[in-house]
Amino acid sequence: MDFRFILCAMVIKSAIYVISSPDHAQCPPADHPEYAFIGRSNVGKSSLINMLCNDQKLAKTSSAPGKTQLINHFKVVSESKPSGGGVARAETRTWYLVDLPGYGYAKVSQSRRRNWEQMIEGYLRKRENLVTVFVLIDSRHKPQAIDLAFIDQ
Repeated sequence: MDFRFILCAMVIKSAIYVISSPDHAQCPPADHPEYAFIGRSNVGKSSLINMLCNDQKLAKTSSAPGKTQLINHFKVVSESKPSGGGVARAETRTWYLVDLPGYGYAKVSQSRRRNWEQMIEGYLRKRENLVTVFVLIDSRHKPQAIDLAFIDQ
């Protein structure tokens, strides 16, 4: 058998903010793949989205934990460019990056925190076009009990 692998470089052509939703039912139509980021409050989810999209003002950031309080969708248009020669053509794709509220420390009431937990759980369980969830953990510290508990769910 002849196995050939084509390495591709992905280039983000554009990224725009679409909507902030209080639950999965109010998210945009499930017409594109979604890749979501979650982690403890203030771990850098929004900053990572800004860095990936090369736009420091795309996702709102703050030094105070708990800035992201809704399900934030960003529509991304990217182009895959084959490397190493060959006949493969560049392919344009549209997909969503999703910034989820953090879990853990944030100066909010217990009822607000429970609402966030229900919102996140509903999104993770019911969003049919969700492809991958990236759990961000601060590399300066060992994973904390709350990180491990989230991953084990």
